[in-house]
Amino acid sequence: MATLKDIAKETGLGLGTVSRALSGAPRVSPATRRKVEEAAQRLGYRTNGLARALRQSQSKAIGLVIPDIENEFYTSGAAILQEVLAQQGYRLVLCCSNSDPETDAELLTSLVERRVDGIAHTPCSPEGAQVVRALSPTLPIVEYARRSELGSVDSVTGDEQHGSAEIVEHLAHLGHTSIAMITGPANLSTTQSRAAGFDDACRRLRLRKRDCPRLVGTYDAEWGREATLRILRDHPEVTAIYASSSRIVLGVLETLRERGVRIPADMSVAGFLNPRWYGIASPPLTTYELPLKEMGDMAARLLLQRLRGEVAASPRDRRSVRIEGRLVIRQSTGRPRPDLLAMPTA
Repeated sequence: MATLKDIAKETGLGLGTVSRALSGAPRVSPATRRKVEEAAQRLGYRTNGLARALRQSQSKAIGLVIPDIENEFYTSGAAILQEVLAQQGYRLVLCCSNSDPETDAELLTSLVERRVDGIAHTPCSPEGAQVVRALSPTLPIVEYARRSELGSVDSVTGDEQHGSAEIVEHLAHLGHTSIAMITGPANLSTTQSRAAGFDDACRRLRLRKRDCPRLVGTYDAEWGREATLRILRDHPEVTAIYASSSRIVLGVLETLRERGVRIPADMSVAGFLNPRWYGIASPPLTTYELPLKEMGDMAARLLLQRLRGEVAASPRDRRSVRIEGRLVIRQSTGRPRPDLLAMPTA
């Protein structure tokens, strides 16, 4: 039986494009859609036939696709999911997309073809697991930590917007009126929620937008370094940096240390999430901690309820769970420096 991979090879298009064309997504040109449909017909591709074949038996395997295997947040979540699912007789198949949408689509396709019983997925693009819905419309899927534009899957996320707002409020109460935020790709739900919380809090606290720059890039240490250098060069009025991921925090801390900027005497720093090393950093980091155990437990529960038929089988009955975290105040945030820090531009 033909697969999406076969159609991609036949047309020279990516798996994501093929999936969007077959699922009726609006952001596909008529010419591309026609090309994909003709190739599907020529190869004998049949969505419903594959879906029925997949549901004939259980594999007792659940796929998990995460974007970054070096990120403690995702690996800790994977460990929790594995523990809960193992208690119910399921094994976890772990995959890493490296935040690449094409790799993500290939991994999802592979999991479906291996006949997993369900998938936990951290999307790295707005399309999410659309490729799975094209292959198997009723396969149980839960989005973990992020949400996509796909309206037919359950999701479990942290209250990112509330967390960002709490960080800004904490810094403002210390006296900071110029706070910079460093965050990741604008098309991800995590970025959108954290940025919304930052913007809302600045507006509510009457902090001027021009004094509170928001720098959008990637969730990695290199972007943290680059963004910090930009802040020191272009925004000398900034007295606090909010780095909205643990990987960005690494770049921020390295750069401030190299430049001789003291934390928090010269610059307050707050992070997001709460890997163990935050607590032993020098100084320990203020952050907003998401409840990993509760999020992992809930994601596993939603999948198991689908697998057992305890909820409606229709994927249109989407369930979205948002779990609140907590602000953890440590020594990396303090009152703003009394005068502006003059930083070299080179």
